[in-house]
Amino acid sequence: MECRTKLGPLLRANAVLRVLPPGSHRGIHFAPGPASSDDEEQGRSPPSRRWFHAAYARLLRHAGSLSGVDHAGGGSLVACPHAAVRAAHFDALAGEFIAAAASRGHPPPKMKATSLSSLTRVCDVLGVSAQRRKSVRLTVCPQVTQHHVWRGALEAVLGDLQADMVSLDSPSPATQMAEQIASACTRFLSDTATSSTPSWMRPTPVKKPAEPPPPGKKWQEVLDMFSDLGKSLETDDRLAGHAQKVEAMKEGLYQIRDVVIERDIAFKEARRQDCLVQRKLSKSLGHSSKCLYTLLLFYLYGAVRDVEVHVGKCASGKGGRDVAVNAAKFLTDGDELAVRSGVKQLSRALGVFRFVWEAANTHCDAANDNGKDVVVKKNEDAKGVLELQGHLWGFGVEEKAMTYRGDVFHVHRIQLP
Repeated sequence: MECRTKLGPLLRANAVLRVLPPGSHRGIHFAPGPASSDDEEQGRSPPSRRWFHAAYARLLRHAGSLSGVDHAGGGSLVACPHAAVRAAHFDALAGEFIAAAASRGHPPPKMKATSLSSLTRVCDVLGVSAQRRKSVRLTVCPQVTQHHVWRGALEAVLGDLQADMVSLDSPSPATQMAEQIASACTRFLSDTATSSTPSWMRPTPVKKPAEPPPPGKKWQEVLDMFSDLGKSLETDDRLAGHAQKVEAMKEGLYQIRDVVIERDIAFKEARRQDCLVQRKLSKSLGHSSKCLYTLLLFYLYGAVRDVEVHVGKCASGKGGRDVAVNAAKFLTDGDELAVRSGVKQLSRALGVFRFVWEAANTHCDAANDNGKDVVVKKNEDAKGVLELQGHLWGFGVEEKAMTYRGDVFHVHRIQLP
């Protein structure tokens, strides 16, 4: 069954073009306006040629002011909040412009801006039912809550934060305090990592020490540092994204706060603590948990930044089991480096869609004799087919189709229709 959905403008509340009454010397003005319903979109006449020329000129100005800024990666805009605002306006207006231009021909599926920040967001795009979301959680948790993934995600959150704080022009006293806390937390995690010669490999000393060894360190200490870190980051809007990641990881830290993290202990005890962390996180992190989603990103890509994309979906086949997902990003630079960076960002988004789709199409049978759930995959006919495509739009790019990690990416040029 062919998908025949209309294409509506993207982020209308952020970028709406308004034509002033006759006699006005200002011509076309870009101003915020109310979001339109689907019925209003259907009866809306296509924009005039004057609208397209004004929007195109505005896009060129935004692209020029953002030249050299890789806002696709999401990290280099922290030092300049004005650039972040211009990048958001560029994305909104580019989506509006491309949607209007596409409406003159055969429109692709309706797309909207989405921040992939939780499994719930991803499942909403894929149309995963509430019953199948349980399968997603039961499949994802045992994989991404392993101790080395948990520790690596924490270190990646702190590493990204420190890298962006270094680029700030005028850090506030609270931001400087946040930098000190992040450094102390990084050292703490590093000191409690597995040493080259753990105690269980060393010979037993002839004379036992008179004093008992100090008590082992617990995750409560990391939780306390993350709490102080979150309070310090709240004062700087430029680090709002990092503050959200810190708050997300606090959810997991709260659940395992009583677990020992001292690594200089016997091998069996260290292994028991690792399994305890995995068991507590798997049991406590829900489907909508941003902490669980951060662990999934690190498990798949070794990175923890959320992906901002424009996505559209078509459902077809019996019962809408076949799903086609299109993800798009808009580039301010048309060089090959910007295209490759955009492709990598889209590839991460499509990879998350594929991973969740596979997890949604498994189910756990009743426990077997060992008390463990048996995960069974459905065949292709039962679960349907998932089709993924990525689209990049930019000025001066070479229009082409390219394949990266098994997915097809289409590069389009932003131009007047």
